[in-house]
Amino acid sequence: MPRGARALSKTGVYHVMLRGNERKDIFIDDEDRMRFLDVLHTKRERGSYYIYSYCLMDNHVHLVLKESNDSISRIMRRITTSYVGYFNRKYKRVGHLFQDRYKSENVESDSYLLTVIRYVHQNPGKAGIAKTETYPWSSCSGYLRGTGDSYLPEFAEILNMFSENRNVAIEGFKKFHMEFSQEACMDVMEDCKSDDNHEAQIQEFLQIRGIALMDISKPEYLDTRKELIIWLQENTAVSGRKLAEVTGINRETIRKILANK
Repeated sequence: MPRGARALSKTGVYHVMLRGNERKDIFIDDEDRMRFLDVLHTKRERGSYYIYSYCLMDNHVHLVLKESNDSISRIMRRITTSYVGYFNRKYKRVGHLFQDRYKSENVESDSYLLTVIRYVHQNPGKAGIAKTETYPWSSCSGYLRGTGDSYLPEFAEILNMFSENRNVAIEGFKKFHMEFSQEACMDVMEDCKSDDNHEAQIQEFLQIRGIALMDISKPEYLDTRKELIIWLQENTAVSGRKLAEVTGINRETIRKILANK
C-alpha cells in the first residue's frame, strides 16, 4: 500500500526524528556522533536548510530544521544516505540503519518552535542520561553560552526571540528551557504505545452529546471541544500530535487547551 504524502509546513520548519532500525543504536562511539554532526554541517553549508536545534541520543536523533533551497524529503535523504554509508563501512555491515522513513511534525508558529527546541534539548534529562544544560551532544549548551557552535549558526535568530540584548536573551532562554515541559511533542516512544481505536472513542464521546466530528471546530461547540481534548489526554496514551490527527483540531489550539486546563 503506497505511503501517504506528508503535509508540508507553511513555515518550512520541521521537527524531525530518526530512529534506529529495530530500535538499535545508531551511534556506537563519539566518533559516530561527530560524523553525524559533520554530515549535518556539510549538507547545511550547501544552502539546503537551516538548523535550529539537535539532540543525538544512542538510538535516535531529534532535529529542528528549516527548508532553504531544498525540500525536507531531499534534505533527510541526503543526511541519512551519507551517514548510513559511513556507518556501514566502519562496522562492515549492510542493510538499513534507520527504521522506515524519518518522522516529522510541522512547526507553524514561533511559540511552538521554542517549545519544540526545549523539548529536543530536554531529551537527555528526561531519559535520566545527563543534565539538559551539560549534555555534550545537543545544541543546548551553545545557546546557554550565547555563542552557538559550528553546527548551529542560526542560534542568534532564536535568542533574538527573547531579546535583542544578548545577555538578557540568554537569561530568558535559560529560564524558559530549564522549565520542565509537559508538552506532548513527537516522541520516540509514540510508536510503542498501544494502538487504541481513538477514532471510535471520539465518535462515542461526541455521539452521546449529539455532535458530529465535522462540527467540533465550530464556535458554538468550544466547551465541548475543550472537554474532548482534555478527556482524551487524560484517558488515553495519545500524544498532542496524534490528537490533532484524529480530531482535525489545530495543533496550536490543542496546546493552548492543555496548557490552560
